[in-house]
Amino acid sequence: MMAAMTPPDSPDTARRIIVTGCDHAYFELVTELIASVRDHTDAPMGVIDCGMNHEQLAWLQARGIRVITPHIPDYAPARAVKRRPSLAINICKLWLDRMLPDFDLILWIDADAWVQDGQAIERMFAAAQGGTLAIVPEIGAKIANLLGVRWICPGWMQIRSFLYKNASRARLPFGIRKRIGAKPLLNAGVFCLRRDATIWPVLRRWQALILPRRGMAFTQDQLCIALAVYIDGQPVTFLDNSHNYIGPWLLDSTTGQLANLFFPHAPVGIVHMASQTAMRTALENTMPVPTVTGGEVSLNLRYSGLRRLSASRGAA
Repeated sequence: MMAAMTPPDSPDTARRIIVTGCDHAYFELVTELIASVRDHTDAPMGVIDCGMNHEQLAWLQARGIRVITPHIPDYAPARAVKRRPSLAINICKLWLDRMLPDFDLILWIDADAWVQDGQAIERMFAAAQGGTLAIVPEIGAKIANLLGVRWICPGWMQIRSFLYKNASRARLPFGIRKRIGAKPLLNAGVFCLRRDATIWPVLRRWQALILPRRGMAFTQDQLCIALAVYIDGQPVTFLDNSHNYIGPWLLDSTTGQLANLFFPHAPVGIVHMASQTAMRTALENTMPVPTVTGGEVSLNLRYSGLRRLSASRGAA
């Protein structure tokens, strides 16, 4: 007689953790990520230490934030990691189940992201509860060509998508490049997984193949995720772009919150400042952001930038 399967823990009872990683340069962004999470939940948090200083580590420990030592597999390019220690963050993403054995559900959020709506955290955990990868595909997330192409002549074009270019750089067979080249990128800036999910060893199998190859340390995490899902058929649950929002940017001036481009312009759940180098560097750096009502404001997209805007509105 077959034994009954034990159902997975509910999101309310599972041991959950929210994890990020940084070096000393990104530490200020991590403090803002932590503050934004604490606006909504007291769930345990951890930070992978890839070059923080003693004062920064003490700040985290004084607030009960777990400091995590990175795991670097033997096949990682040691010279590249030594020259740029923050590369360990991208490598470690695929080892979180081994690095965090005390937790059932692991939510990763990049250091250059922050939480505006706490329901996004709960939905990420809920989506991963059954053992699938919870992640956001880059479909309609920004006004751009969905599939990067270069037209050579009428009727002929070259695929230039992120996945195709990186699979080519990794020297993967053309059959694999063809199968993933037109697929949407699965953005590894925010994702959630159970520690016992079946995808973990599959991710690391691809990583062991790709990581030693020149120039792949920074992008291998997203390529490995795509290969595990699109080639190996690992189970995935897609969430809408509000759970890892990278633009276009829109402000609801009545609430002071960043809003989704798409009607009815609901509040963005997790703001991800990918490619926003200037704003990540200093709060004084801003960009023009349109408002839902047709106006425009000068705004820094960081958590502190929105708080500064709210404070100025309150003082007006």
